[in-house]
Amino acid sequence: REMKRLYAEQINKMLEDYYFNLENNPQGRESHYGVLASGVQHVYGAAFCMNDDDALGDLRPFVSAIMNGEIPSPVAIELAI
Repeated sequence: REMKRLYAEQINKMLEDYYFNLENNPQGRESHYGVLASGVQHVYGAAFCMNDDDALGDLRPFVSAIMNGEIPSPVAIELAI
């Protein structure tokens, strides 16, 4: 089962912004990471509020990675439904 396209696109856009900001302002790494972490948590929160259990399962690894200080890999959009 693949992640829903809406969530996949949001996650990938946040990752794209993170890497863009990091490239253009490496000194702001901590701040850029904070924005990424906040965004991922908000997407998870939206899925939670909609009782979208499938999406919560799909998003959990991204939240876990962020909470562990890791940068998750992008989602393969062509596989998203």
